[in-house]
Amino acid sequence: MPQTLDATRDLVAVINDTALIDQTVEEVIGLMVGAPVTVIESSVSPSDAPITLTAVIGLAGALSGAFNVIINESGARQITSGLMGMEITELDDTVFDGLGEITNVLAGAWKKKIPELSAACLLSVPTVVAGTRYDIHKKTSTIQIARSYGFNDSAFTIRLYGEHP
Repeated sequence: MPQTLDATRDLVAVINDTALIDQTVEEVIGLMVGAPVTVIESSVSPSDAPITLTAVIGLAGALSGAFNVIINESGARQITSGLMGMEITELDDTVFDGLGEITNVLAGAWKKKIPELSAACLLSVPTVVAGTRYDIHKKTSTIQIARSYGFNDSAFTIRLYGEHP
């Protein structure tokens, strides 16, 4: 049975609620990395640092789009160090895997907070892009969220975009 227009609007409003992403980030980064996080105004983008990493998780089903985490190399190494319980000093496959994993956990924990998405939205395996001054091109979406967070001496930005069919 198709959703009513009101139900669709309600779901889009819940998806756009940044409090759910904030809560998810606090829980996941606090638990897995052991670092408190704060919402910050400045965003991280591939032109901000010599090397930037973007982890992308595709969304399909009740929400079609992507969940991205954009972070500089130092921040990615800090997150991976927290996950691994040891200092990571070089950008290598361990950092790519760690950033992919934390992005997967963030996307999964966020979607689990929204009952309409919990079982009806699938996540892809993470893809991590690393480099300088690159762009992620996407189609214009009705759902677009960008939220940035600081932890330790680093920052990252979550960008969520998509469509609800």
